[in-house]
Amino acid sequence: MKDLLGMGKRARGRYVRMALAVSLSVLALLFSISPPARAQAGCTAGACVSAGPRLVQVDSTQGPLLNLLFSTLLPGTTVNVSVLDWNALAQSDINLNALIAQLGLNLGLSDTSQILNTDITLAQLQLAMAQVLQADGNTAAANALNALPLGVPGLVGTIRLSDLLQIALPPGSLALVELDLLDLVTGAAQLYNYRNVLTTPQPITVNTAALGLTGVANLQLWLQVVEPPVYVCGPQGASFHTGAIRVKLNVDVAQGLDLQAVTDAIQALGLGLTNVTLTADVLKLQLYADIARAEGTLTAVDGLAGTVSFNARPGLVNFYIGTVADSVFFNRTTVITDAVVTPVAINNLDLRFNVNLLGVGLVAVRVPLTVTARAAATGSPSLQGFTLSGPYPQTVTASSGTVSAGTLIVSLLNSLDINVTSGTPTVTLLGVPIGVPAALVPILNTVVSTVESVLGSTATTVLQPVLNTLLGGLVDNLLGLLGIRVGNAIFTVEGVARSCAALLTLAKVLQPAEDPGLFNLSVSQSGAVVAAASDVGNGGATTPAVTTPGAAYDLAEAAGTGTTLSRYVSTWACTDQNGTQISSGTGSSFSLSAPELTSDPVTITCRITNRARQADVSVSKSDGSSTYTPGDTATYSITVSNAGPDPVVGAAINDVLPAGATLSAPWTCVATGGSCAAGSGGAPGQQNISVTVDLAAGGQATITVPVAFSADPAAY
Repeated sequence: MKDLLGMGKRARGRYVRMALAVSLSVLALLFSISPPARAQAGCTAGACVSAGPRLVQVDSTQGPLLNLLFSTLLPGTTVNVSVLDWNALAQSDINLNALIAQLGLNLGLSDTSQILNTDITLAQLQLAMAQVLQADGNTAAANALNALPLGVPGLVGTIRLSDLLQIALPPGSLALVELDLLDLVTGAAQLYNYRNVLTTPQPITVNTAALGLTGVANLQLWLQVVEPPVYVCGPQGASFHTGAIRVKLNVDVAQGLDLQAVTDAIQALGLGLTNVTLTADVLKLQLYADIARAEGTLTAVDGLAGTVSFNARPGLVNFYIGTVADSVFFNRTTVITDAVVTPVAINNLDLRFNVNLLGVGLVAVRVPLTVTARAAATGSPSLQGFTLSGPYPQTVTASSGTVSAGTLIVSLLNSLDINVTSGTPTVTLLGVPIGVPAALVPILNTVVSTVESVLGSTATTVLQPVLNTLLGGLVDNLLGLLGIRVGNAIFTVEGVARSCAALLTLAKVLQPAEDPGLFNLSVSQSGAVVAAASDVGNGGATTPAVTTPGAAYDLAEAAGTGTTLSRYVSTWACTDQNGTQISSGTGSSFSLSAPELTSDPVTITCRITNRARQADVSVSKSDGSSTYTPGDTATYSITVSNAGPDPVVGAAINDVLPAGATLSAPWTCVATGGSCAAGSGGAPGQQNISVTVDLAAGGQATITVPVAFSADPAAY
């Protein structure tokens, strides 16, 4: 602990910055501060890659959004940090080694694994971070960190840093790892939300004026982390992703629907309606945004050149207008689809008019109308490839040319389905309420249909600027603070690492060595053969296969040309480059899990040894009598015994009855310490007995043969 704490102060420029939640699965991280070693068989280069926020400068518009974001991620808090303080966090790093040491000191723990796997509150993490920053002389960042209300009584939930920092490094490597401070705080907040906000989160009332959200009022915002971010430090094939976020908005729209256009259309119907008026209450919308994780995979790492290639894509985005049950939308295990979205009532209208009905007279009609809306839009960004070179960190943005907030809003409006339903009309004649005359029904149907048609064609004009403000502005910019936007995402290569995967070889040993047997050897992973050798004898082997750490491999032999595998007893054993036996067993096939990555080359050689079987098989036959009588019957017993020492497999027993003797019934076969390929066979009148048996050492099979002797002497 003393040594760890001593590393709290350092020359800031020499260390590599690495984002929070780095899954440090590589055991020997050299990063870009050490020259990469030349390639060795089984040794590959890896990279540390983060997917998420990378704010170098927080501007005056992002500050209020960050306050809103943290208040939403951490229910029960009100965050009001200045832009100056946000910048102090964004522009600071914190040493991982010193942070773990300080946290351990505060918890009374010294083992790194225990520290990372202990449940802690955000307040405990905040305290440890502030202490490290103060010890490093970064008072501005420490003060800014303390301005965040992470210690309020409402934040009683806990997190485990091991969910974000999966560390497997050799001693001393932690001293070289620097974390971006704002990334650390943002990641911790997302993890807290994921672990502790288990039901429908509480909404945040948004100050629309302070954020410049024109055209909307009484805005409520819900936000939930469906999946926390995962950043990795690993070899080719390693995957990384941002968090996955779901957002719900309830909003009152300042401008209502175009009622004048509806009134004009009704009057133009020529139905004889007079005094037509149409009023409405406040236009309300329910909007949903479901943003899947932005993800990527390392495709190549050149440790010598220091280049890193990866494929990445922004997350799948769904926008909805309508209603989704909270129990569905905020259930992290549920996939949200268009099918779960139902229409939402966005406006209540009050329609009034007079009409002269034949046989009734001039009546006044009042009709309550409900306007519902439903829409859905989905954007699926394509995969893109990137190659970056040091010095690191290097940040890129994966942007989709076809998916953006603007294109999705257009798609959402194109799918907008407006429906108008009528409540029970109120009809009065000379001020006295009457029932709905039959002559009024077709008029009402025509009017309601017209209202629906006009609103459907004019709603876009009203809703598009609102959607641009909320989805294209508020939601998209909030997501941007988490490193994801609609149609793009931020990815950062933090540094280069090297690691060695084990080389796996399967070899053949024959006893005796001069045995002529030939064998086919194979090493497979998930059903795909990764190494093989055909028709090899003693000393033959597959080419070495580079393993995937932790993957299961199937190793097997099969009989080659002219060889019967059942002739041999097979055993196997695997040893490493030091001659240390890793595993052993019996049989001609087995599975082996590849070891984790190490900093040194590892070779594993598995040998299948085939010893020629030695089995003492004897066969005897008797009917228990020294005489027989023509026309009579008898029962023969064929006894097959194996005196060992090895089992016998597929021993073929064939017998032909002598002339004059035929089967009187099917023969039967029973084995102890083994098995018969068939329990019975043959038919009356036949003379052949044929069956194969498997017998362990000491096993025995008895074939009972009922026979009949011909009464004709000429048959003998």
